[in-house]
Amino acid sequence: MRPVHNAAFVTALRGELDRGEAEALVLATEMDVGCVLLDEREARRVARRLEIPVTGVLGILSRARLQGTISSLSDVISRLREEAGFWIAPALEKDILRQVGE
Repeated sequence: MRPVHNAAFVTALRGELDRGEAEALVLATEMDVGCVLLDEREARRVARRLEIPVTGVLGILSRARLQGTISSLSDVISRLREEAGFWIAPALEKDILRQVGE
C-alpha cells in the first residue's frame, strides 16, 4: 500500500466518494497511472471529470477472454453472481458477451 500525499484532495473527493475510491483516484493522479479499476458509477464519473482512464471488472475479464486467458466469460460472470453477489444489467451482459464472441 502506498500513502496518499495530497490529503486535502482526498478530503475534497470524500464529498462524492467513499474513502477508498477517493484515495484510489488521488493516487492515480499522483502516480500518473494508465488506468484505474472502478466499478461504481459515481467513482467513474469523478474519474472522467479528472481525466483518469477507467476500467472495471468486466473490462478486465473481457480482455482476458479475448487474450485466451479465460475460456468462457459467461462462466466467470455466473460464478461472480453466485459467489460474490455480482450484478450486471442483462443488456450489458449480452453486449459484452457478443463483443467477446460468446
